[in-house]
Amino acid sequence: MFAKTSFIKADVPFVPSDNTGCHAPMFRRVFTVDGTFSKAEIAVCGLGIAYYYLNGQPISPDLFTAPESDYNKTLWYNVYDVTALLQKGQNVLAVICGNGYYNEIFKTPWNHNEAPWRDHPKFILKLAVDGKTLLNSDGSWRCSTDSPITYNQLRSGEHFDARLYDPAWNGANFDDHHWPYAICDSTPPRGSFRRCECEPIRECGEYKAQKMIEVNDGIIFDIGQNISGYARIHVNQQAGDLITIRYAEQINDDNTLNFNEMLRFYPESVFASDQLICPSGPFTWSPRFAYHGFRYIKVCGLKNPRLDSVSGIFVHQDVAVCSDFSCSDKVLNRLFSIGQMAVLSNLFWKPTDCPTREKLGWANDAQASCEQMLLNFGVGKLFRKWLQDIVDAMREDGALPGIIPTSGWGFKWGNGPVSEGILFEIPYRLFLAENDEQPLISTYPAMKRSLEWFRSQKNDQGFLEYGLCDWAAPRPTKVPLGFINEVLLIKFLKIARIAATKAGMAADADALGAELASQEQHFAEHFMLPDGRCVVNEQSAVAMVIYHDLYTELAPLKAQLIELVVAAGFHHNCGMVGLRHLFDALTICGLPDYAYRIITAKGYPSFSEWLDKDATTLWEMWDCRASKNHHMYSDFMGWIVRTLGGINVDHGIIVIRPHFIPQLTCCRCSRKNAHGSVNVHWRRCDNNIIELTISVPPDTAVVYEGKALQAGQHHFAINNQA
Repeated sequence: MFAKTSFIKADVPFVPSDNTGCHAPMFRRVFTVDGTFSKAEIAVCGLGIAYYYLNGQPISPDLFTAPESDYNKTLWYNVYDVTALLQKGQNVLAVICGNGYYNEIFKTPWNHNEAPWRDHPKFILKLAVDGKTLLNSDGSWRCSTDSPITYNQLRSGEHFDARLYDPAWNGANFDDHHWPYAICDSTPPRGSFRRCECEPIRECGEYKAQKMIEVNDGIIFDIGQNISGYARIHVNQQAGDLITIRYAEQINDDNTLNFNEMLRFYPESVFASDQLICPSGPFTWSPRFAYHGFRYIKVCGLKNPRLDSVSGIFVHQDVAVCSDFSCSDKVLNRLFSIGQMAVLSNLFWKPTDCPTREKLGWANDAQASCEQMLLNFGVGKLFRKWLQDIVDAMREDGALPGIIPTSGWGFKWGNGPVSEGILFEIPYRLFLAENDEQPLISTYPAMKRSLEWFRSQKNDQGFLEYGLCDWAAPRPTKVPLGFINEVLLIKFLKIARIAATKAGMAADADALGAELASQEQHFAEHFMLPDGRCVVNEQSAVAMVIYHDLYTELAPLKAQLIELVVAAGFHHNCGMVGLRHLFDALTICGLPDYAYRIITAKGYPSFSEWLDKDATTLWEMWDCRASKNHHMYSDFMGWIVRTLGGINVDHGIIVIRPHFIPQLTCCRCSRKNAHGSVNVHWRRCDNNIIELTISVPPDTAVVYEGKALQAGQHHFAINNQA
């Protein structure tokens, strides 16, 4: 793609220990187009973040390109059609670069500052007109570091000096002869170029301030919703006035910002902070090279503040929201809504753990929620991109880190099957959701290496006892790490056997089948009692046995799970692993109403307790500490759509199986596809009759009660003796 083309950067010495960095470099290239043309395309790859302009106009509304990766393995690039912006005669291409994920300029607990590829930001570019290369990035470009962006760090914030800003810098009417030339990078990262096919990151919504809170040193604007993104501020100040912007998910009773333990990871001076040095007169500004997680925006230095002076811009991967749900229970409706917001807030080139503190691709979080994400959001392309990052992150011995991508951190903490299993989970879930075998086939060699790694880590008793356990349970549990890893290893062997079969590796599939049988026997000998109950008398453990079909008879385990749920007062005592299995396990037992009672329970621990504390996204901890925007407990959204709405996806086919639990009088659920929406509506009538309506769009495979439904509306009257 980029043959005979170079990454270019500013001619500025790189000092790894400098935690301020240089101003965001700006680049320009004037060129001429002779004659007419029919199509112009530009291929770009920025390390870390780059924005591109043609004749003063952005070539795209996309943000935070290029995608994060292990830059020594994969370099993601984008292609844009710029036919409408290119003109006959003189043209100018302009680029501004920020540090992004590529140049983390201060130390974090995850050692981003020690990444082997660190350098000043740079980009590579090729402009083709009617299929012929017209312009490349090379040493003929002009470059200036006297930009208005004086500091930028993705995880902390951005400083903008509007006195240095010339709005004409990226257009034709700008004299750049005093700018020095850019230099070609002699040692760029070694990664292979891959085109990024997933949906871009964009501004996807604006939340107006609902309330202003005056404090001693400024104004706190409450936008009413926790989001990922940044503030948009409108000022009318004197030149040189300093505006500081701080972001927080909560405020304390005394109206101070509550950073929820975040400051232990960052210097207070840089965490969640933007700065604007104002020009004279009206000016509107948002950062471009940083984003935050927040509901509250504290602004200091603003003269004559108004409610409309500040708004929150919702920024995330611009994926489709595929499912919708409402029912007669307002609590359930609200939970589904805040779950949607939590997922969207954490889609930034990968599923992140939070948009505040870390912004990392924690694989354990994603393994707990990826099934519901593929059901409820159009994340297939994003997951395929991230799957490449996962394969790239694997060591030669088959180990994977807990965070992906990584600069090297995560192999000694936060990993283990709970995290590393994402390599198996994503291809399998793509197969079930979209009937696409290719991710299984292409990932199978990596699966083999991963299984070899797991085998090498077993102790003398044949157990895997490293990695995370049932993370973030509300109360101490007695679920052994060896138990969880044993169950997950059985799951991985099942998936690997399917992958081997699809890849045409019959001998491998047979060997994996034999290993699976041996592993299941090992599990039964150590963790199942003669009476059919589970040795580990905990909700998470029993639910995992049921969900993964590791029993001879269901009845004893059903009784055991009922005892545990009733004893807990219809509350759960599960971490992220156990809760992922609990609701489906109860449904397998014929107890979807028990799952509903746990999801809508009051008191500790419960989702409702978060709602009572005004949560607008899902939180990280049941005791309300830490992040207020996490997706790891979002699997209940999948249970709602599959069980209450009855919309299940089986190898690309929609199978309708609603459960008419007695607590609900009505339910509406829908799932979009390329042809329209599958809609399910049921309501409880007199005489124990359920009226069920299923709407099927054209060219959509939908099955109900074993029969294919044609496009159109279908009505059913069901005698329900609930």
